Amino acid sequence: MILDPSSPTGRHGRLRALTAAALVACASAQAADEVGEGLRPPSEPAGIVMPERTTGRNWDASIGLVGSYAPEYAGADRSRFRLGPGFYLRWGRFSFATRSGFATRSAEPGARGGMRIDLSPSERWRIGLGLRYDFGRQETTSDALRGLGDVPSTLRVRLGTSYRLDDGWSIGGSMTVDAFGRGGGNQGDISVGKAWALTPGTSVAAGLALGFAGDRYMQSYFGVTPAQAARTGYPVFEPSSGLRDISASVTARTELGHPWALFYGASASLLLGPAASSPLTRQPNSWGVNAGVVYRF
Repeated sequence: MILDPSSPTGRHGRLRALTAAALVACASAQAADEVGEGLRPPSEPAGIVMPERTTGRNWDASIGLVGSYAPEYAGADRSRFRLGPGFYLRWGRFSFATRSGFATRSAEPGARGGMRIDLSPSERWRIGLGLRYDFGRQETTSDALRGLGDVPSTLRVRLGTSYRLDDGWSIGGSMTVDAFGRGGGNQGDISVGKAWALTPGTSVAAGLALGFAGDRYMQSYFGVTPAQAARTGYPVFEPSSGLRDISASVTARTELGHPWALFYGASASLLLGPAASSPLTRQPNSWGVNAGVVYRF
């Protein structure tokens, strides 16, 4: 039996197929997107506004596959490869993404996974408020974390903003807090970047970000309590709030012909202050790469 896509039955069939694909992608991505707030996802320049390609519709949706290679945790001397699906949906000012940086409108400030509402007063000044599930950090992530216990997962509230200057430049910043007070604390960053169209089908963005964090965040991800020291042999370390890292990143998006697109990028970061001084930090400088293919509806 062949359904006419223009018929009600055909439209309902396509809707059911899209809904099923979205549910599968969401469920799978929850397990695949293991990067918590302790590790800045590679190739995610906060505050950078990419040259925007709008559809003129009130909604956008996409599914895809994303791969990344990044350190096991912030300060680790070993890296690992991660691969998983992603899903993005926008309806008016509301959006939902299962993975960091996975979207069809990458002009959204500080795009991260989770639910968001666009509060932007203009195209130049972009503001986003969102909720994001933070996976925390598991001690099984790396041999260097054995005995430290897990950093609990939690729900985070995130406020991000960016202002577009002339010639593709933009400045921005973000702040995220642990909504449930489960030890995740708060952290944020300020950034500057530039975006441009390399070719009619390829957009590029480069940026520099300076990250900072509160004492609870620092203690959870870089500190060592007396009990943890007794189990692991690490010296006791109680970091204070301060600068966390400085990072540079480059991202690109290439149109493969509607409805397919490819995005890819790389980033490098250097831990600063208490984060760099932590006994858990095996290597203060790190790098990461990621790439993905997306199908847009």
